[in-house]
Amino acid sequence: MATIVELTALGSLVKVDPALSVRQLEMRCIYLLPEAYTWLLEELPATDSNWNIEETPAEQFDTLVYEFCAGLSLPVDKRFKALIHRGGGLWELKTADLRLFGWFVHKDCFVVSDCDTAGRVKEVGLYRGYCDQAERRRNLLDLDEPKFITGDNPDDVISDWY
Repeated sequence: MATIVELTALGSLVKVDPALSVRQLEMRCIYLLPEAYTWLLEELPATDSNWNIEETPAEQFDTLVYEFCAGLSLPVDKRFKALIHRGGGLWELKTADLRLFGWFVHKDCFVVSDCDTAGRVKEVGLYRGYCDQAERRRNLLDLDEPKFITGDNPDDVISDWY
């Protein structure tokens, strides 16, 4: 078993650089499993928005990472769902065009198992499949126990949400 820092050093996880300014502290962190990291490198740059908005999905990802890691408030409501509990300690971070599936190892520390476009996830009905896959990948990860926070309340897993 290993800590999240040890797994990052071994290459089992990739820590996302939020590109904060020199005067900002990282209040939250995001780690990626290799599969999610590969998707972000290979698929995300060529992905177009389905909503005809000015921000590309890659820019949406950068904005989400920045806001998450800078500790800005994350909205949790029916219109703007940046964070949704999916059961079994699994959560979804999302933008207009992207869906990121994973879990919280510690409060404010999110591990992304899989990434995909919102359109594809909805059209093909992939929510359940990605949740099942995230659970399998989490179980296989050589992470110290407990591997995730079990709570289903946003207060259990993240600071400053509304």
